[in-house]
Amino acid sequence: MKKTSFFIIVMIMFVSSCSNPGDPEKVLARARKYFQQGNYEKALQDYIWFHNNALKYKPSLYGVRLSFALLDWIELGKKYPKAHNALIDIRNRKTDLIKKGHGTLELFHDVKSINKYLYETKRTVDLYKEMTVCDFELAKRCYCLAKNDLIAHQEFEICNQFMKAPLFIVRDMRQMLDKNIEIYKTNQWADEAHLEWSIQHYLKETEYTLIVLVKNKRFVEANQFLVDASKDIDIARIKTGLSDLKDKYMTNS
Repeated sequence: MKKTSFFIIVMIMFVSSCSNPGDPEKVLARARKYFQQGNYEKALQDYIWFHNNALKYKPSLYGVRLSFALLDWIELGKKYPKAHNALIDIRNRKTDLIKKGHGTLELFHDVKSINKYLYETKRTVDLYKEMTVCDFELAKRCYCLAKNDLIAHQEFEICNQFMKAPLFIVRDMRQMLDKNIEIYKTNQWADEAHLEWSIQHYLKETEYTLIVLVKNKRFVEANQFLVDASKDIDIARIKTGLSDLKDKYMTNS
């Protein structure tokens, strides 16, 4: 009985170790090492595993999974066409799920991110336009993810349909700015780069909103939006940036 119990315990530990490769960050690091060594197939398998499983173990890797990990995978694909094709296949399967009404915000974010690094943002726009017909509620939730690509491809009418009211956009922008400034002032790890990102994000969100309003001839709202975005701002670079945006988009309005 004791030998049998010991054998069962050993087998459970073995199966567990096989099904759980461990820390996804270590898997990603191993994939990079395989790539450097020229072991492209093993690198590909690790990138696939990381993409499919990383968030089950560490949700905090959400951003890494859709940025650095994809960039690495793209580089692998340049050396190893099978890796390129595997990424396209994943993108296509997730796109089909969304088109068939099984989409989620996270699934759309995956597709959008892959398209971004493949320089195929038009595919994201085309998918979003289909979503406005096949899954209108999902399209509303995903607008914040799609807006950059929609604006880049001049889909201003769709933006006008799904963009929140300018009053709420200003509110959200200001809340994020205030939160990041507080982090910058109270946390040692928050450096000038953190503050600079916060400023640039505020100005970029302002510009995106202005473009949609002006392109849809909502000039009164655009002017009020700029007034609200400038209210109680004491950061010189934001003041200057907002003034530049006004000159750029409102001079002839």
